[in-house]
Amino acid sequence: MSDPISNDMRLLAAIAYGEASTANDSNEIGGIAFAVANRCRAWGGKTVSELRAVDPNYAYAWNGSNQRFNKLMFTPNEKLDAGPGMKLAVEWARKALRNEGPDPSNGAFWWDGLDFKTDYATHPKVQIGFKWGDPSHNIFRMQENKRLFIMRWRVVNKKTGKIVDGAERGRYDSVWVSTAAHGSTIFWMLNPDYLKATGAKAYR
Repeated sequence: MSDPISNDMRLLAAIAYGEASTANDSNEIGGIAFAVANRCRAWGGKTVSELRAVDPNYAYAWNGSNQRFNKLMFTPNEKLDAGPGMKLAVEWARKALRNEGPDPSNGAFWWDGLDFKTDYATHPKVQIGFKWGDPSHNIFRMQENKRLFIMRWRVVNKKTGKIVDGAERGRYDSVWVSTAAHGSTIFWMLNPDYLKATGAKAYR
């Protein structure tokens, strides 16, 4: 490696390498690296290690069973250039941490791989509602799941003291919306309409 690699950069590169498909698609690896870094920045500027501590279920690769993740984590610095996929992962991790665009994830904080297709019927994003930000993101040819939600402000009835529904706060047709797709990975963000209607945090 021409430049030193920090522990946090190594962890990010390992996530990107481990979560991406074995095709070693540059934009797929880069998108995952940026999605993690984007979420870190949005969540009070956390390090990747801090993100792992507060949300251990965020990435499957770091649970210890992913061979690609483990390989990059334990490869000496001087050998990280030997494998093209690992080299790409380190390069993208460096760019993502520095926020040096372009961002292949298009501002995403999350992603899904082939499991989105294989577990479609029970997948959490499908269960609570998702839509395609662009038809080109539908790489697995799966039907989006949209339905109308209307949120209202909760107010206290001064006469009865009971909490009742008040004026409309907002409406949304899905919780998740795709931002990009590369290789075998779809990238996601929370629907801005959902955030507005519920007051939820974009990074949570």
